[in-house]
Amino acid sequence: MKVPRRTGWPFWCFALFMWQLAASSMTVEDSKEYRFSGLANSRERVFTATPEVSVRTELEQLQRQNGLTIGLFNYKGIGVLLFRKRSFAYRNLLFDRNSSTGAISRDGTEIAVSQLRSKPSSVVVIRPDGSSLREYSGIRANSLMCWSYDNSKLVVETSDPQIRLLDLKSKLVQDLDLASDVLLTSQCWSPDNSQIVYESRDENVGVYDLGKGNSTKLVKGTEPTWSPDRNWIAYRDGDTYYAIHPSGEGRKKLFHKRRAVSGLYWSPDSRFVAYVHQDFFALDVEFYHLMVRRLEDSSEVWVVDGEDAGAGYNYQWVTNPQLLEQVESGATSH
Repeated sequence: MKVPRRTGWPFWCFALFMWQLAASSMTVEDSKEYRFSGLANSRERVFTATPEVSVRTELEQLQRQNGLTIGLFNYKGIGVLLFRKRSFAYRNLLFDRNSSTGAISRDGTEIAVSQLRSKPSSVVVIRPDGSSLREYSGIRANSLMCWSYDNSKLVVETSDPQIRLLDLKSKLVQDLDLASDVLLTSQCWSPDNSQIVYESRDENVGVYDLGKGNSTKLVKGTEPTWSPDRNWIAYRDGDTYYAIHPSGEGRKKLFHKRRAVSGLYWSPDSRFVAYVHQDFFALDVEFYHLMVRRLEDSSEVWVVDGEDAGAGYNYQWVTNPQLLEQVESGATSH
């Protein structure tokens, strides 16, 4: 969200003070009270509040080593987060500001794009370098799209409204037996591609079994996401994040965060989560941070802010050095 333009030294001095105050609290809020305990495996563990390597340092190291990043698609094109620079690098595709809605696949090799002005009733799948375009007509999709782990299917919310399953190989479209106003996230699929998790109209977390065609209600909560290690579903209840087993057992509190405005986006190894946090320069000037928290020790840091940090984006963690290279080599200034 863009900050309204203001003039005058008093405002900007106050804004700078508030930003520094907010940033100074970003990495320590709740770190001791809500320390992570044992989500990575079944054994209970308690970690020290002061890690040897900071979250930012580890993220930068992982990006250099294996191409770890957070990807998104918006009107600027495909973006990859450069942790060292705290900013996204973007590469325009052939759409070039013709669409503002898209979702990157789990492996970073494909992008699903909808709401194209030139193709309003189509979903387009394309590679990050602009090649291998495939069009799926007859689907007027909204912003919510979710890739299966094997890149074979998409769950989309259409403007009917209806939740539909698109098989990318056969091009078959299936209406799912879900209410039209359920909420999906970009991490809705189970890792075995057999189930999806969603938020129901009455703000409960549900799991839909594609094979059986039925749903199971797990717990009260919003914006659920499925961890890549398949053991946990994270969700938000007010200002507190929780995780629960897909069976509905073993609920754990993860952490509390005032003014959190998104679900949790899991990293590929389920060690980090990203989420969007709202802050204020002044009473009438709000802005957003994309935060990353390391669950092992509850330390966190903001990785980007401004218009690239928003609750409406289909963020996706990706480990793909080629994707980073493709985007950075064709990056455009904005």
